[in-house]
Amino acid sequence: MKHSFIDKYSDLDSPVHRLDPRIKTLTALCLILIIVSETRGELFPFLFYIPVIGVIAAVSRIPWGYIMKRCLVVAPFILLTALFYPLSGMLTSDFRSLGSYNHEYMVGISIFLKAYSALILLIVLTSTEKFHNILLGLRKLKMPKLIGIISALMYRYVFLIHDEILRTNMARDSRTTGKLKMSRLKVYGNQSAMVFVRSFERSQTLYNSMLSRGFNGEFPSMSRLSLKGKELLFAGALIMLVLAIRLANQNIQNYLFN
Repeated sequence: MKHSFIDKYSDLDSPVHRLDPRIKTLTALCLILIIVSETRGELFPFLFYIPVIGVIAAVSRIPWGYIMKRCLVVAPFILLTALFYPLSGMLTSDFRSLGSYNHEYMVGISIFLKAYSALILLIVLTSTEKFHNILLGLRKLKMPKLIGIISALMYRYVFLIHDEILRTNMARDSRTTGKLKMSRLKVYGNQSAMVFVRSFERSQTLYNSMLSRGFNGEFPSMSRLSLKGKELLFAGALIMLVLAIRLANQNIQNYLFN
């Protein structure tokens, strides 16, 4: 069975897809750090951050419907964080003494915008490159070896678990035509236990097969990474653009309040 949970659109051809995974990873992390380091409650810079992120997503040719669907997975956590910050301000005496909650509302909105900006950048990163190539790039960037091994194994075994879920679903449907006569909770509980047992046994078999083929903690890759000057120029220009927005807003704030 073939699955593509993370890198569904990694086979597309776009300028973002053609970038070296090391460049893409470092650029995404730099952009995220610059954006999330923005002063709390500042909304004006996002008038520039959001178009830049939108252009990156558009150039990558990743469908916006797919990006929004991926965002929905963590949307409840982001919304709760953004909503509860103003609420926590209302319930504390320090904020209540200010007589105005406008700043708390602005901080909540900025949390929302920062989180979604970072999330969209990460979705573009993971959707425009095969996951094993991202791990290869991180290993070239001296990522701890143990973290790389754990990440690679988790990525591989999530497909194994999903295969077992599909198989047990097919087996359940073939044995229970119509409505379930037993309690749904009991049926799904038994199915979950079966998925865990079967996937655990299968993972042991796969791991033993890997050891018999000489697995030593390093995952071989046919990809050969090569940095190009135009890739470095593009990444540097993009980082400098976002950094310029960050510094320009900071200078404007210092000029207005000093």
